[in-house]
Amino acid sequence: MDSQDRRTDLKRLVDTLRRVTTAVQVLPFVYSALSIITLSVYNFIPEEAQSQLDTLFYISPICIVAFLILSKLLRLCKWNKTACILPAIPQIVGFIDCYIITLTVPEAYIINAVIIVMTVLLLVAAYKVFFR
Repeated sequence: MDSQDRRTDLKRLVDTLRRVTTAVQVLPFVYSALSIITLSVYNFIPEEAQSQLDTLFYISPICIVAFLILSKLLRLCKWNKTACILPAIPQIVGFIDCYIITLTVPEAYIINAVIIVMTVLLLVAAYKVFFR
């Protein structure tokens, strides 16, 4: 009976590890996609709605680092790490805008370019992870 209990415990442990690995693999892609969609609609919604979306979809750099660490521990590919890093890109642009140089209206088109680059990177990463 002891051997059977060990097998059951091992099976439960392996199942848990598989679920955790799947979550760590999929969640960065889901979050990045939602983040890109949110950034895309900012030009068309009122400022109060933008503020609420910022609160809802903000991801701390600490969480980004945590996802990167989990990705490394689970030996996931570089494309998964790319999806983990994508939410940091608009934060970097925002930091530059607030603290280094204030973007003028023509320079603000950089944000649109960032959204396009993020979308392309997410699509390439998703293709590499899920279809290849």
